[in-house]
Amino acid sequence: MASFVDIGRLERVAARLAVLARGDACAREMSREFMFENEFAICWKTTIPPNMPLKMHRHDRGRTIVALQGGVLTRVDEDGTTKDLVFDTGKAYWYEADPPNNLHADVNQGERDVVVVVTEFKTERMTIGLPFKLPEGWEPPTTKRDG
Repeated sequence: MASFVDIGRLERVAARLAVLARGDACAREMSREFMFENEFAICWKTTIPPNMPLKMHRHDRGRTIVALQGGVLTRVDEDGTTKDLVFDTGKAYWYEADPPNNLHADVNQGERDVVVVVTEFKTERMTIGLPFKLPEGWEPPTTKRDG
């Protein structure tokens, strides 16, 4: 199945990638802040400034992404296809592991930083099935104090 490639969008993304290649003095870099790691998951906060593309990479594991400051990232795959990833502030998203041998870069095309917390899972997730509904009266498994 052939996919449509928006040449204008690719040109805009290429121009933004050129900013990184030139090393403009005013350009800020993406930052990652380690949050925690245990036997089940690793978690970090990523800040993606406008017009600063991330390096080509892939995600080998499923992950959740929580947008602390939302925005739109354009995902650019190695074959040139693009997809907008919309992150609404305060919302959480699930992403499956990337297909094998599929690298991509992400570009923040907005005017403000996009800040997300990524939690990548090291273990296989349970299949719950859809539609998933919480049982009536369900509460998170926490301990509460009486009184």
